[in-house]
Amino acid sequence: MTRLARIVQDALDHLGWTADIVDDEASGQSHLATDAFIDDQPCGVFIDTDERLEAISVYIYPPFQVKPAYYSEACLLINAINVQARHGHLEILPKTGKVRLVFFAGIEGVSPTGLFVVRMLQFGDAILSRWMESLAAVAITGRPAEKVLAELADKEAAAEQAKADGDRTAPAAASNAANPCTLH
Repeated sequence: MTRLARIVQDALDHLGWTADIVDDEASGQSHLATDAFIDDQPCGVFIDTDERLEAISVYIYPPFQVKPAYYSEACLLINAINVQARHGHLEILPKTGKVRLVFFAGIEGVSPTGLFVVRMLQFGDAILSRWMESLAAVAITGRPAEKVLAELADKEAAAEQAKADGDRTAPAAASNAANPCTLH
């Protein structure tokens, strides 16, 4: 097993996931494909490694795609999300309209552990948990991005006020569809 594939395996072990890694030692590349629930939605999760590039990539696909008529509104929303995201970025695949969240890490000169990959997945969970409903509203129904962003801002302001008033609620956990476990 390649060094980077072992790091991904460590992450799987940490999460209690049982997905198989396809490891091609000759090319120095590995690939993992599995599913996880994020914000109660089944998402495709792919983790690729490349020894030559010394890189780990995580791709998370929500369970919907952008309808062609709503592409420009979806782009507006995704741009707003990407401005706010500290790690990773959302993109729309042009031929299919699929939305994906991408995390890429060049690891030249460092020795990451499986926990590094776990954190990449947790960042994905945090971003999509916050934005899944908004993304779907724009991508599937064509709601204007500006309106969705304003509604989310109002909702978050109300939640902050409730929190300040002592009403605390915990976010939902993400889990692997085949083997439920949380990313937290």
